[in-house]
Amino acid sequence: MELLVCMSIAGSIPVMICLFLYLIQRGNYNYILGRRLLLTGVFFYLVPVQLVKYLLPKDALPETMLIGRKADSYLSGTLSFWSEKQGDYIWIPQWFNIFARIWLAGIIIFAIYEIIKYWRGAHSIRNYIFEKIEDPEDNLTYYLIPDEICGPCTIGFFRQKIVFPESFPLHPDFIMVYKHEHTHLKNHDNLVKLLCLFVLCLHWMNPVAYLLLFLYIDTAEIVSDSAAVDGCTKEKRQDYANLLVLEAATSDIRPAVWKNNLSGHKNNKEGKDFKTLKRRINYMMKEKRKGMLQRGIMVAVSALTVVASAGTVLAYEPLPSSDSSFSEIIFDDEPDFSEYDMIAVWVDSIDFSKGDKAFIYPDGNHLIIQDDDNVDTYALCTHSMVNGYFSNHMSNSSGGCTVKTYTCQRCEKCGYLANAKYHSTTTYAKCPHK
Repeated sequence: MELLVCMSIAGSIPVMICLFLYLIQRGNYNYILGRRLLLTGVFFYLVPVQLVKYLLPKDALPETMLIGRKADSYLSGTLSFWSEKQGDYIWIPQWFNIFARIWLAGIIIFAIYEIIKYWRGAHSIRNYIFEKIEDPEDNLTYYLIPDEICGPCTIGFFRQKIVFPESFPLHPDFIMVYKHEHTHLKNHDNLVKLLCLFVLCLHWMNPVAYLLLFLYIDTAEIVSDSAAVDGCTKEKRQDYANLLVLEAATSDIRPAVWKNNLSGHKNNKEGKDFKTLKRRINYMMKEKRKGMLQRGIMVAVSALTVVASAGTVLAYEPLPSSDSSFSEIIFDDEPDFSEYDMIAVWVDSIDFSKGDKAFIYPDGNHLIIQDDDNVDTYALCTHSMVNGYFSNHMSNSSGGCTVKTYTCQRCEKCGYLANAKYHSTTTYAKCPHK
């Protein structure tokens, strides 16, 4: 299976588990666990963990987890569980190819637009900053801008700042709002949203990648709200909820992907933004249980998610590769192949209809080698080489064929071919292989 497909599947597993838990639990859904699942999804979407097994020694994993001879034989067609029709192909229509390219271009343009617009908005806010406030007693650090520019917010990806309108620190609920923004800063939510955009560009054909961004935007706000009202009385929670409703009509110069939902809501009470605000208020008004059972569930679900996503390493199978001097003699000491000198019999039985190159194991099983190569995997893998034969089939104009055979070695993990030495050439008057 292709590496990008395995990465896409691995990243989608945590996101779908997050959505599944939300649909089941609804009001009892744990957004802190949800955020961890979404972060796990971002990690598996962007990090090719499927390549890790090629860094491990052969004996570090059970033999069944590696690309063994039985799996190779099955993939090559030597072993089969069902019959296949020869010559069947799936053609992609030209219109679909054009549509896919346009869609990909649209996603990239959208990501660039969002990043540039955010950078301009953040730069504009920085230009309005006129004072930095540090309060060591309450451990507060924030920046002031004139009123009516935007509401409370965080700006920056790495060098983050918390920004408030100059009159906002006088508000009785200022500390709760500061906790909300500081949670955004502590969780690096702007940076995570940027990574979600990268996920969209890399996995643009996967609809779950779009779901990841939308889920994280809402989850980040609700997690920050929970931190803001943590330890507060019901009355203080109600005051904070009223503040959210008041701030809902405040304009915001930042694009929708980057703004926090203290501002920028639609006035239409049937709109999506109002439903999001209602969900936030309902969640923050509930007392959260923090018992051992809840923590155990979080740990169990997180562990299950990681195991399921990491399991895609078993599905990734790189295309075989070989060194540039494969047809030359590069052995210092040739391995002993004398006890396996049944090569002529084995070559006669190979079906070269699926490819003109084959690797033959010393027990007679063979694997058809495609012309594609995967240099990246070869460079990464810590090889585990086995002895065998490499046969190259060439059709003749007379209807016969010529099979040139080399002794060689093949990596059982990544399929890399190396150390070839000429063994024999067999010419057939009539090709028996196709």
